[in-house]
Amino acid sequence: MTARGLAGLAVLLLAGCLPSARPTAIREYSLEYAPPPVSGRPLSVSVRVAPFSVRSVYDRQLMVYREDEYVTGTYVDARWSANPGAMLGDLLARDLATSGLYRAILHGPASIPGDYQLGGEIEAIDERTTADGCAAQLEVRVLLVRARGTSREAVVLQQSFGTAQPCRCGDARRMAAAMSAAAATVSGQVQAAVYTAIARDQP
Repeated sequence: MTARGLAGLAVLLLAGCLPSARPTAIREYSLEYAPPPVSGRPLSVSVRVAPFSVRSVYDRQLMVYREDEYVTGTYVDARWSANPGAMLGDLLARDLATSGLYRAILHGPASIPGDYQLGGEIEAIDERTTADGCAAQLEVRVLLVRARGTSREAVVLQQSFGTAQPCRCGDARRMAAAMSAAAATVSGQVQAAVYTAIARDQP
C-alpha cells in the first residue's frame, strides 16, 4: 500500500476507534489565479462560455490522484469546492471578459445567444505520480463554434491543451495551488487560440 493510502487508512481507523472524537474535517479547495494577460485588437463579437463537461472519473468534487495508468484514488479529507467543470468555466469566462478583447462575454442564463460559443471537456484533473515525485495534471479539450449568421462550417476551433505543475505528493493544499497554476497556463493557451481563431474567421 502506498504512503497516501496508509495515511487515509489511519484516518479511517482513528475515526472508528475513537467514537467520542470529532469527525474528520473535510477541507474544500478552489482554483485561484490572476487572469493571464492576452494582447490583441478588440473584436466586435460576443462569446458565450458554455458549461464544461468532465470526463466521468473526474466528474465529482473529490480530488483524484492517479498512481499509474490504471490505479486512481481520492483524498479522504479534501475535495474541490465545486465541480471542476463549473470552476474552470467560471474562470475562463472571467479571463475572457478581463482581456477586453471582445464586445461581450456571456456566461450563465441569458437571452442573448452570442456570435460564438466556447465549450469543451476536462479530460484530466488529477495528481499524478512521476519519476520526480508528483505533479498536478490538467488536460482540457475545447470546442469553439460559430453560433449564428452563416451557412459555413460552424466549427471554428477544436483543440486540446494541457500542462503539469510539480507538487508535494499527498498534500491537498499544495495540489490545489499547483492545479491553479496549471489552470492559469491552460487559460492563457485557450485564450490565445480562441482569439486567433475568431480573428481569422472574421469577414
